[in-house]
Formats: sequence, structure tokens, C-alpha cells
Amino acid sequence: MGPPRPHRRPHRRRGRRRRRPPHRLGRPVIDEFFAPLGARASAHIRDLADGRGLGVREDEPVILVSVVKLFIAWEFRRQVEEGLIDPAATVRTTAEDRLGGTGTAGFRYDSQISVWDLAALMMEVSDNSAADLVTARIGAGSLRSLPARLGLKGTRLLGPPRSILEAVARDLDAPDLQALAHVLDAGAVSTAELRATSAWDPDRTNVSTCADLTAFLRHVWNGPAPIAADMRTWMGRQLTGGRLSRLAPSEVRVHGRSGSLPGWLNEVSVWEWPDGRRHAISVSAQPTRRNFREVELAMSRAALALTDAISR
Repeated sequence: MGPPRPHRRPHRRRGRRRRRPPHRLGRPVIDEFFAPLGARASAHIRDLADGRGLGVREDEPVILVSVVKLFIAWEFRRQVEEGLIDPAATVRTTAEDRLGGTGTAGFRYDSQISVWDLAALMMEVSDNSAADLVTARIGAGSLRSLPARLGLKGTRLLGPPRSILEAVARDLDAPDLQALAHVLDAGAVSTAELRATSAWDPDRTNVSTCADLTAFLRHVWNGPAPIAADMRTWMGRQLTGGRLSRLAPSEVRVHGRSGSLPGWLNEVSVWEWPDGRRHAISVSAQPTRRNFREVELAMSRAALALTDAISR
């Protein structure tokens, strides 16, 4: 017998190194912004040029609240472009239309205003009554069918602000919206009772996902130029919100739409960079404490982290 053969380690086939899936990118980072605040968030970013996206819990349901106005505005502008609505047609707003809040919703007296200006008030100052009146012009059925027409499988649109509030009134056995306002102003409903109503339930209210919202924004930005231009203008003039842009570089042009309920803080935004990059961002946070300002700052940190991640 000859000398023993030297021991050889089994041959290990070397393949191409697997890249980490994009959806895992940022999960620990995003959670680190919110967890110390007692909050939870979902988020997504999408490149408007090539459609690449990444996010955290981006397919979980998000209660839209006033973000629904983005869909109402787009459908309105589409119908104007197709000649289905006269934007100069005047609408008379009366006490029956007022829901309280900004714009016509808080007017003291009746007024005459064009449907176009109602759409602008809806977007720029989040006028709830204007949203109702614009929806009446476009047709509630057109709003409800919009997600299917655009392939937004995680989005369900039930109606404008009035329809959501009417559902809350029924949940609380209030006979009408005036009675609901009296109940809420008197503090006769606990926070737990309020959060048990349909407005806080993703199965019974206007809902989407962060991934659907960035897909919709890409559709808006890359759609017909006149429609996209007006949507950019309205979103650029939003006077409330600005949650995602607080830490944005000064040279970034921001267009946004926000929505809020106690326990829900949402914002969608498009950031346009000087070098031509355009990113659609959606962040939804669910705070459990009364630390909304800190949570809003965390939302902006999340937006920055997402733009950094997708730009690598």
C-alpha cells in the first residue's frame, strides 16, 4: 500500500452572490425612528422614472383620512380635461354643506364659488365641505371605481368626508351630523368609543397602502401634462401637513397631501431633486402617545432614510 492520500475538503460550488431583496432594506432603520416614541409606521418610496420601490410594511392597510382628497382632485381634473365638467360652473354653499374646519367648511355665510376653486380649497387648506361638493360633481360612483381603473388593488374609496362622518354618527347613535358635533364638543364620547367607530377601521373606511399611494403618484406625475401640472400646483400649495419635508434639503421641491386622525398620521409627497430625480414617498404612523410632533419628525427622518436608500 502506498502512502495515504491527503485529505481533501469537499468541493463547494460557488455561485453568484445573492443580493438582499429591496423590501428588507430600511426595516430596522425605519422602526428605530418610531419604536422609542411608542409608534409604528409603514412607508414606501418609488422612483417616478423607472418605478423602482422599497418600503416597510408597504402593503398594510392605511386609513386615508384627508389623503382621499388626492384621489378626488385627480378624478375631478380628469373629468375637466375630458369636457365632462365645466370648471367655471358656480356652486352655492349653504349651512347644510358646512362640516366645520377650514375653507367653506367653516364659512359663516352662504357663498357662490366655482367648482374649480372648491377643488383648490380642498387640496390647499383641506376643506372638507369642498371635498363633498367636488365629489358630488364628479359622482361618487366615479370615485369608488377609480382604484379598479388604475389597478390599485389595495385601495378602496367609499366616499368623501361627509359619508365617513355620517357612518361615525350611525356608530354612535347620533341622529345627524349636527348631533354628532354636539356629542364630540361636549366630550360625551371616550377615546376608546371613538376609535371603535368605522372611521378608525380599515375595513369600513377609505383605505389604501403606502405602495398603492406611491404608484398613484407615479401615475399622476407621468400622466397627461395639463392634469399633472395642476396636481403639482395644488399639492405644492398645501398649507397644512409638511410632515415629510421638515428635514428635506432646501433645494428639494416638495408637493404633499396629509391626513390625520387621533392615532393616525399620514402624508404622501413627491420630492423633486435638482439633479432630476423624482421620488414619491408615503409614510403612515400610528402613535400611541400624545407626542405628535416627535412622531411627525420621525416621519421626516423616515423619508430622508428612504431617499438615501433608493439613491444608492
